Amino acid sequence: MFFLGIDVGGTSTDCIMMDQERRVVAAAKQRTTTDVISGIEKIIGKIFRQAKVKGQAIEAVMIGTTHCYRALQECKNLAKVCAIRIGQAKGSIPPLYEATDSLRQAMGLTYFELDGGHQVDGNSLGLAPSYDELKRFLHAIRHQNVDSFAITSTFSSINSKHEQLVAGWIRDILGEQHALTLSHELGSIGLIERENAAILNAALAKITLQVLRGVREVLGRYGIEAKLFVTQNDGSLMSFDYAINYPIRTLKSRATNSFRGAAFLTRHNNCVIVNVESNETHVGVLEDGFPKVRWSKTQIANIHANVQMPEIVTVDIDRSDQVDDGMLDRLYQVVQRFQPRYQPLPILFVGEGSSQIASRFKFPWADVIQPEYYQYVSAIGACIAPISGSVDRMYWLQAGLSREDAEEMAKQEAVHEAVRAGADPDSVTIQTIKAAPLAYIPNQVLRIQVRAVGSIV
Repeated sequence: MFFLGIDVGGTSTDCIMMDQERRVVAAAKQRTTTDVISGIEKIIGKIFRQAKVKGQAIEAVMIGTTHCYRALQECKNLAKVCAIRIGQAKGSIPPLYEATDSLRQAMGLTYFELDGGHQVDGNSLGLAPSYDELKRFLHAIRHQNVDSFAITSTFSSINSKHEQLVAGWIRDILGEQHALTLSHELGSIGLIERENAAILNAALAKITLQVLRGVREVLGRYGIEAKLFVTQNDGSLMSFDYAINYPIRTLKSRATNSFRGAAFLTRHNNCVIVNVESNETHVGVLEDGFPKVRWSKTQIANIHANVQMPEIVTVDIDRSDQVDDGMLDRLYQVVQRFQPRYQPLPILFVGEGSSQIASRFKFPWADVIQPEYYQYVSAIGACIAPISGSVDRMYWLQAGLSREDAEEMAKQEAVHEAVRAGADPDSVTIQTIKAAPLAYIPNQVLRIQVRAVGSIV
């Protein structure tokens, strides 16, 4: 049996085939097509001709793409979004207030405020959401052809009851045809940042479904009946259905695919990666085989959002630039930011444009390495990735709920998320866990962040 790894970038699409021993059997590269799908179809044909195998021999297909990221940057092909905010402070900051007019217009953003929400201890603020108010609003916007809803409630990361209640009402009133994003499933602290993440995720629902359905149709034409997986921001995989619900988790996956692929090829699980792409260079660090993740809020399309993202610095260097001392010095300074004070990590150069830079780059205290198949690392990283599930929750510690109990609850939820994403339940283990009390709260509120990983079923 064989595995296909596909990486769709802005300029090139890469594909590799690996056998069960994770050896590269075939590799191909071509320009990315405007519609993306026809390019994927062509490159799979190239791979099959090289390897001389048929579709029935493929056990799983893993794909990483920048399609969602480009959709936000270009404000194109976004779903029409309605944001539902549940809380008591009405008429304050409007949803997605940091966004450009073009981004708001591209998603036709409309919003509605409902009473409800919870306090930091998980107790109700006193007022419950009104079914009748929501129903009147939904009937009033029927003509706007909303595709997707983003539902956000105060402190839903502690108590998500009102988000789930309103989501059920929307399905009851409008049916099952709309995509729903609940903010507590994406982010933790910060109502605005969590709401921003929910809205951006909702805006990507339409294009994600179109692309992944197109990929499935291509696989079908080649007789490939294997499961389809999509790469996440942390260098892991999620299933087709999971990816449709959480497309925002794919935005930086191409860079992390490169990092994971580089680590696999060199057997260095702790290293600095320099990935030189067609129009920019990404620099980051691997810790125990996975990209270092930024658990705090980040910026997406210049909007602050509470979404896990890899810790990456993007340098304005592309493969066509002339390699000179100024460029090398800029890159050296960025690499230095990721190096520990003692025992510097090896530096891996990957990507199509990395050869000339790697041959001239000098770092006195660390090895500089360019692995075989360096130009295909993103596809390789997708092909060898595990499946993961993560949670970022707040727990109110009180009588009957100790810190140990809260951590165990978070671990169980992370394992459940990994299984939902497609992992074999018997293979799932806890990779990382972080727990810290929330500042400025008189009683102890614990924020727990957990990631669980497992293998494909």
